[in-house]
Amino acid sequence: MTDLVTPRAPNRKTRVARRVTPVLFGVTRLIRRPRQPPAGVQESRYGQNPAERVDYIAPAPETPTRTPIVFVHGGGFIAGSKELYTRYLTPFAEAGYPVFNVEYPLAPEHPHPQILRSLLAAIDWISEAHPDVTGFHAMGDSAGANLAAMLGILSANPALIADVDPTREGGVPLRCHSVVSMWGVLDRLSGIEDGFPNIVNCITSYGGPEALEAEVGPESAITPMDLAFESAPPSFVCVGTKDPLRRSSQLFADRLKSASLDVVHKEYAGERHGFFCFGSARSAGKLNDDILEFLESVDGGGAGKNESP
Repeated sequence: MTDLVTPRAPNRKTRVARRVTPVLFGVTRLIRRPRQPPAGVQESRYGQNPAERVDYIAPAPETPTRTPIVFVHGGGFIAGSKELYTRYLTPFAEAGYPVFNVEYPLAPEHPHPQILRSLLAAIDWISEAHPDVTGFHAMGDSAGANLAAMLGILSANPALIADVDPTREGGVPLRCHSVVSMWGVLDRLSGIEDGFPNIVNCITSYGGPEALEAEVGPESAITPMDLAFESAPPSFVCVGTKDPLRRSSQLFADRLKSASLDVVHKEYAGERHGFFCFGSARSAGKLNDDILEFLESVDGGGAGKNESP
């Protein structure tokens, strides 16, 4: 890649989003009261940027050994943090899945492809710090689902990595076993056409004004639908029927199906954007069960047991 999106200072809409997002999560935690992780959380640094941090959420002891989940938080590329999601990831740790909950530098100060470079660095760190790990499930919601899907596609199509980081040698050191996209920003324009709030600011903060064009070059190829990929990990693509990003998930699922790639596409009746955290406990529980069933179908049973810490 010869040209990068120009970093910018956050505008008023972005500053408001950064203040409001943790408040919304705080209110939801009071209502939902999600459980603490079963076996502790340990934070580490994976890069030089202060935001390049990752939490290791340990699985419950005496559960089957599972392929770890790499979780990428949402927030429109411009807001959010890993800490907001920790308790909502508890059901996966309770089922035996170690979770690497990744923080990353935000746009517009760190626009495309800098966030993807940070995520690749996080995978490098996991590979080095946890040599027993050979693969991962990429999971995220909203903008995090975009980033998880991009990570999965880059893993399966290493030739595309040169457009993200031409200095990087080799591909992704761990195999991406699957992608779980929860109401992802999986194309650039359908969410704008369908009235998703603040999405123009999010898209231009991350991909620059050029990302609003119908056709873009590699420098603004910020969504999975922009990539010319031939392979992709098995994918679970889900969304609520009242979510303005519903069509985005449909477009991506159809793209995978048309290429005869493995995809499970689920829509949840009456649910709106973000119900993994913001919806009813019943709906979120159903979603968690469906994701766990999908992950089990990809990996099968564990080879052993997670030991007590």
